[in-house]
Amino acid sequence: GALQIARHLSISLDGLLVHQRFSRLIYDCNRPPESPAAMPEKSEIYAIPGNLNLSPAERYARTAALYVPFHDRVSTEIARIAGEGAKPVIVTVHTFTPVYFGKPREVEIGILHDTDSRLADAMLEAAAGGPYRVERNSPYGPEDGVTHTLRLHALPQGFANVMIEVRNDLVRDEAGLKAISAYLADLISGALERVA
Repeated sequence: GALQIARHLSISLDGLLVHQRFSRLIYDCNRPPESPAAMPEKSEIYAIPGNLNLSPAERYARTAALYVPFHDRVSTEIARIAGEGAKPVIVTVHTFTPVYFGKPREVEIGILHDTDSRLADAMLEAAAGGPYRVERNSPYGPEDGVTHTLRLHALPQGFANVMIEVRNDLVRDEAGLKAISAYLADLISGALERVA
């Protein structure tokens, strides 16, 4: 899913990839520690037994072990890249299910942004009339708390940024994965030329 897409993009765009080594159900690093969604007790309608009734000490331990090292690494790499004279671009990649609470989702690719929409705007403009149904801030948006990584690492420093959501039925096989990854790489590279 998302990690495979991110790996393809990292290679295609010659970018650095920082990723979680664990399921987002254990800790979703794209949520702040105080958010219930960081360690959700449910995923859609399914209980997550390992997350039920976590004590404050257990939540703190997970945050220290999983969230803090991830974001420290992202911060370190951004500082290194900026220190080399380059302007970092922050792209986060996620997948979503084609059906949520019994309702089909028509969107195939979501291009999400917070208050800085430069990169998203350029990508959406390039995606118009393309082979996929691409929508702004869908199936989630900043009001859902999903832009935490962008808020933390990109917005304060004015770095171009975007969050990409891909419907996971489109990347269930190698052909789909390659097609989506190539499409996204083209969208991103073309958009970066316009916002640079």
